[in-house]
This record gives sequence, structure tokens and C-alpha cells, in this order.
Amino acid sequence: MTATESPSGNADTQPQPVGDGNDNGDDNGDDNGDGDDNGDGDDNGDDNDNAVRAGFDLRGYTYDPQGLRPEDVDLGALTGLRQKDLRAIAHLAAVEHQTIRLLRDVLVTPSHAEARFTAFLTTWAYEQYWLAETLDAVLEVNGWAEEEDVPLRARMLRSWDDRVMPTVRAVRTNILGEKFVAGHMVTGLLDVLVTRLAHQRLAALEPRLVDLVDAVLRTKEQHVRFYTEQARGRLEGHPDAQRLARRMVRGWSWPGARFGDRDRIAGVLRHLLAAPCCRQLVEEIDSEVAALPGLTGQRVLRRELGRFARRAAPGR
Repeated sequence: MTATESPSGNADTQPQPVGDGNDNGDDNGDDNGDGDDNGDGDDNGDDNDNAVRAGFDLRGYTYDPQGLRPEDVDLGALTGLRQKDLRAIAHLAAVEHQTIRLLRDVLVTPSHAEARFTAFLTTWAYEQYWLAETLDAVLEVNGWAEEEDVPLRARMLRSWDDRVMPTVRAVRTNILGEKFVAGHMVTGLLDVLVTRLAHQRLAALEPRLVDLVDAVLRTKEQHVRFYTEQARGRLEGHPDAQRLARRMVRGWSWPGARFGDRDRIAGVLRHLLAAPCCRQLVEEIDSEVAALPGLTGQRVLRRELGRFARRAAPGR
């Protein structure tokens, strides 16, 4: 688990981004002919049933959601934020607003038949919605103007995903079955870990956001616990699921990057993650993912940030 960063970070330090720009050699724990995708039927959904039920208090979580709302925040104290901070908040708001799209993607996969997962998603969607609305409220009091120039590539991908991918994903993932659910838990964990890191860095760069971010982190912590427990329980002792999870991890990208302006996102990541202290924070996230069964050696976040590092330009 990543250590919660102190809001005393130096906002003016801008060395090179933490990604090393090198996509080679990071996947030393992936498919190497180990024969684990042998179709032996070990992922039947019953063997690991007990493993994914212990620990996380799902009933308590669903009965007591962390519904951060705009009225819970002193918005008057958050006016006059810097443009770079507002651009980062706008990016995070867009990511949190993807709740409905993510729900649609999940509900056409075998994950929808998982009672614990769908119960979790109900509360998760509520929390995500109000978090996004609160971030939008911060942008509004700062007079933030939405940057509407969506790249053609992003518009085409969005149209493809809306019209074609639900059917394709439903067929493909239902063929894969239970082992897809395990991979989905891993990529879900990655999404939560990196957005949590981004919020931590916002508080470090702008101390007035500390109270808001503290509330966000309490919510994210619950999400991290759920995804970690589910991923570990579904991967342990299931080599087919581990192999598919490695493939899904290699295909993972920073939240919001598929439909967003990647150059603009690169600028946001440079602002948030260029300080020297971020190298350790990134390493902690990669280590947390690599500690899951079958994912040894994965350095997915460092690799992804390396891709963005090649696009980032100072002053964006």
C-alpha cells in the first residue's frame, strides 16, 4: 500500500518525470512459456469462493457509503487556485465521471454475476458520482472553462466503444469466464491506486486542498481494500487467471487516457508526479501490484508513465 504523502511536498520542484521512457524489459513476469494457460478448468468459480469473502466488510461498506458532497467542502476557501492545479482537478473529475461508462462495461462481463462485486459497485457508483460533482464544484468556483477540443482519435474511439465494444466485450469475456473477473479486479485496483496517488499529490502541491483530499482518500482506501482482497483471492492457485491478468495489466493505461488528450494528460502528470519523492510512490504502487499472485516483476505504472514522459512538454 502506498504511503499517504504529507501535504508539505515542494510544488516548485520540476525535474524529469518519474517514468523512464523505456518499455523494454519491464515484463519479466509475463507469459514465458510456463504452460499456465492449459485449459485445465481450474478457474471454476467455486474453489476460491471462500478466499474472496474474508476480510472486507461489504455489509458495513454498503450501509455506510462515504458520500462526499459539494456542501461538505468550504468552496469559498478554494478560489484562486493555479491553472495547473485546476487542470489536474479537471482531469480527475473527468476520470471520476466515467462511472456510468465503466458500469456498462462491467455489466456485459461475467463480473455482473458476482453478487459481492455488484453489491460493491452499487455503493462505489454513488461515491464516484458525488466525488466527481464535488470536483466540478471546485472548478466552478474558480471559473474554470472546459477545454472542449477533443482529438479526432478520441472521438472515434468513444464512438467505437459506445456502439461496437459492448457486444464484442460481452462475447469475449463470457468465453473467458471466471478468470476474466480476476483480471478485472487487478486493473480496477490499478485505477484506484493511481487516482489515489494523483489526489495525494494535489494536496502536496496545494495545501488548501488537504481537507478535500483527506475525504477522498478515506473513500479510495475502501476501494483499494476491496479490489486487493478480490484480486488476491481470485488469482491464488489459478494459473489461467494469472496469465490473463498479466495480459490485462500489459494493456492497462492511465485512467482517462483512452478518450482524453494524451498531450494534455502528459502535462497533468508532469505537474503532479515530477518531484523526486514521486519515484518512491510509483515504485510502491508497482510493488503492490507485483505482490499479487502471478504478477511478479510487473512494473506497469513506471512503464505507463514512461510513455507519457516522452510526450510531456514543460509549460503545458
